[in-house]
Amino acid sequence: MSPISRIALASLLLLPLTLPTALPVVAQEQASETAPETTPLPEMAAVEQAWKRGDFVLVRSALQRLAKEQGTPLAQYRYGRVLLEGRGGPRDLNGAMVWLQKAVEQDHLPATTLLARLHLSAPEEQRDAATAATLLAGAAARGDSEAQYYLGLLVSAGDGLPKNEAAAVNWFLAAAEQQHIEAQYALSRAYAKGTGTAENPTKALRWLQEAASNGHTEAQFYLALTHDRGQGVPQNQSEALRWYRAAAEAGHKLSQRILGTRYMQGDGVEKNLDEALRWLTAAAEAGEPGAMSNLGYLYATGTGVAQDDGIASIWYARAAERGIGGAMLALARFHETGHGVDQDIAKALALYQQAAAQNTPGATAQLAALSLSGTLEGLIAPQQMIPWMVAEAQDSNAQAEAWLVAAAKDNMRAAQTALALLQLERGDEPAAPVALLEQAATAGDPQAQAQLGTLYTTGTGVALDYVVAHKWLNVAAASGVSAAAKQRDLIAKLMTPEQVAEAQTAARIFFDEAASRVPPPQQVNQ
Repeated sequence: MSPISRIALASLLLLPLTLPTALPVVAQEQASETAPETTPLPEMAAVEQAWKRGDFVLVRSALQRLAKEQGTPLAQYRYGRVLLEGRGGPRDLNGAMVWLQKAVEQDHLPATTLLARLHLSAPEEQRDAATAATLLAGAAARGDSEAQYYLGLLVSAGDGLPKNEAAAVNWFLAAAEQQHIEAQYALSRAYAKGTGTAENPTKALRWLQEAASNGHTEAQFYLALTHDRGQGVPQNQSEALRWYRAAAEAGHKLSQRILGTRYMQGDGVEKNLDEALRWLTAAAEAGEPGAMSNLGYLYATGTGVAQDDGIASIWYARAAERGIGGAMLALARFHETGHGVDQDIAKALALYQQAAAQNTPGATAQLAALSLSGTLEGLIAPQQMIPWMVAEAQDSNAQAEAWLVAAAKDNMRAAQTALALLQLERGDEPAAPVALLEQAATAGDPQAQAQLGTLYTTGTGVALDYVVAHKWLNVAAASGVSAAAKQRDLIAKLMTPEQVAEAQTAARIFFDEAASRVPPPQQVNQ
């Protein structure tokens, strides 16, 4: 079984169970032999009353006597649980294992399932999935829904026994029919994905509704999405909001963010900024990045709260750290202008670049504007500005295109190539862009060389010429342009051996001439 599958399985255990590094033969509380107590054995009813009033010291001591002296499986199981949970004294996992095993030997069903879970949640070196699977198989066959569910997980993952998705579905179904909530959700996912069974949207929806109605938070969220998107049911925003709210109230942070955003925008619900603030704050404090960004927006704009750039910048920063492009953009603007934070153009530049790398709308425009204004002078090389200028020129920004033209005239090779490609893309007369590509390619720009090769291959703006095309593609390939190498090899199949030789000679002449243009290294006087 993969570590990921094992982690996923362990995360579903209801108790955070771990095993100590070694298991003694007997429990710690059995370690010393003492004379039997002379007081009468407590009744189980008295133990239950002590539990209800919170007297766990009495519960522990009474169950210890009952487990030892009476030896009933119920007393052994309950004592094992008390030791496991640390009720009325320190946790004793060794002792819990011993007493649960004693109860299992007397065919106590809940003890069997709990002992299996202990074997599954042990540290890697002591984890025993095979023993857990054996225990669960026995308990599942006797109808224990929890055992059926965990056995389904094991057989689905191939953990402790052979992988069998179909058998997993059967075990999930057996548990789900007994109202085991996690099994109902797992069964819904199996029918939705067609895992171990035929894909069946109707059954998937049925079990999703069952799990959601029984309080399964993830099921409530996905049922909300189902109604929101109209997947398998008529689209119904009010029903979606009902389930988003149910999940949000159970602490599902993504549902909290969605609910808060809906109230903020009045999307499918009456706009309510108090509710928006309440749910976005809950989600943001729980670590939901989108909620952090939206909360930053509320404080930045003073929407439903007193306007506060300082608080807004804190939430934007937290969201930006978690990869939200819009938050990066907003925080960059704060650092650019000094709102809510110290003015710092270098930080603004870095944030704008991060946002642009995520294709965040507006980021490239801001970078281009800063470049054109001269604000970034000394902070970044002009060559790095080219993609921003190209993007803005494609969006009809005349200043950005003028910048490219000027950079091309200054013999910036990458700018020459970018300007040529821009002109070809919008259908300008080919003479000018071809001249730019010739200039950049001759100066050593691999992208210009590859593009020239393509133009000569297709006869676009130039006379079709496989020899010249092969030459430029060969030169570009030598600089690491893999696509050029593939294209060169393709057109070579259309050429005669004499033409290929001619093209290879032309490429060698190019490299020789390029080498001759490189000044020799200066000698250092010794």
